[in-house]
Amino acid sequence: MGPPGGGRLTPSALVTDRRIAEVDDLPDGRRLVVFADGTCVVVGTARWHAHPVAGWDWLGAHRRGAPPAHRRGAPPAQRRPARRAGPGSPAYRRADDLLRSLLDPVQTHDYATSQGFWVPTPHGPVRLGRLYHLVHRPVDEPHLERILCVVPRHYGDLPLPDIWVNLLLTLAVEPEAFFAVANLVHTRSR
Repeated sequence: MGPPGGGRLTPSALVTDRRIAEVDDLPDGRRLVVFADGTCVVVGTARWHAHPVAGWDWLGAHRRGAPPAHRRGAPPAQRRPARRAGPGSPAYRRADDLLRSLLDPVQTHDYATSQGFWVPTPHGPVRLGRLYHLVHRPVDEPHLERILCVVPRHYGDLPLPDIWVNLLLTLAVEPEAFFAVANLVHTRSR
């Protein structure tokens, strides 16, 4: 379905009738646009920058040059990206049921209405619900929000609710481990 009156569908035509809820600058120069309905769009052109953790490369960094040693000579079947189970799949439904069983009534309502929820920690609450964009409200700096990125190993194989279960349990049982591996994307005022 094209735009009213025919013609080409452009990115600007996609956003003209939707309310923008938030715009965040990403560290690579692009912008993350979040709409009122919870959908997200990344706009702009990425510029290369070093990974914030010494000795680590960005996912997909091998595309800029030679593939990493562990990937050289790997059969093509092993190089294909994982396919995440979608909302209609049995794996997704099981993961979603597990997640909902772990949430308290306030979190359950929040998750049902916004697909996200707050998790209390000794360091301040963390909002789960958007990959690569976890909002942390530190207790020692109440005027700031930190945007964190934390994903479990092999996250590309997991349905989204499984990722939230993994992070929820880590925050509940080992919050120090969570904050030790969290990458700070940026900070903003509240």
